[in-house]
Amino acid sequence: MHNEDKIEALMRVKTGEEAFSAERIYFVKTDRMFNPRKIIPYKYFPGSIPVLVSAPHAVRHIRHKKIKPSDEFTGSMAFLLNKLIDCHAIAVTKLYGGDPNFDDKCIYKEALKNLIAEQKFKLVLDLHGASRDHQFDVDIGTINDTSLFGKNRYKDLLKKHLNNYGILEISDNKFSVSGNNTITKYVSSQLELPAIQLEINKKFRVPHQNPRDYCRLIGALADFIHEFA
Repeated sequence: MHNEDKIEALMRVKTGEEAFSAERIYFVKTDRMFNPRKIIPYKYFPGSIPVLVSAPHAVRHIRHKKIKPSDEFTGSMAFLLNKLIDCHAIAVTKLYGGDPNFDDKCIYKEALKNLIAEQKFKLVLDLHGASRDHQFDVDIGTINDTSLFGKNRYKDLLKKHLNNYGILEISDNKFSVSGNNTITKYVSSQLELPAIQLEINKKFRVPHQNPRDYCRLIGALADFIHEFA
C-alpha cells in the first residue's frame, strides 16, 4: 500500500524545491579546493532521534588524484530528514582533497568517530548515489549483514517502508561495501555501531525533474528512521 497522502503532503510543502535550494546553499558543485585546516569541509545537523544520516559524497571529492562527481541530492536528503523528523545528519560540503568513503584516515571519519563517542546512536545510514542504468531503485549494503550485528530487523524494516511507498526494486549488497575504508565498514568494524550503505538510483535524486519520486524516497526513509524514536 502506497502512502499517497504523505507523498502529496511532501509535494504540497514543495519538498523538491527545498531540496534544490539546500543543494545550492550547502552542496555547491565546484572544482574549487578548500583547505580543511582553515575551513571545516562538512556540516553536522544535530537531532533527537538516535540515527545519524551521512552523505559523504554530497559534493565532489578526489580519488586517485582525480576529481570525482558528487552523488547529487544525497546531501539534501540528509538535510531534509534532519529538518522533517529531527534525526542527526552529517554531510560533506567542501571539496577538500580526499574521499571519505575511500581514504583510510580523513577529517570526515574523525568527525564520525567523535559524534558516535558523544551520542548514543542506534544506526548510521550512509547515503550514496547510483546511475539510472542500474536495475534497482535502492541497493542496501550491509556487508552481507555483518554490519548489522545481528539486528537484521533493521534491514527488514527499511525494505518494508520502501515498499510502502512503492519502491519495489530493492537489491542486497550489489555494491561492494566491504572495502576496508567505506563509511559502513569503518563505522561497523572500528566504531562497533550498526551501519547501512544505501545506493540510490538517480531516478530518486532529481527533485527538480521528478519531485514525486524524490518525495517517495524521503517519505520512506523518514518513516523508517522514525521507528528509532
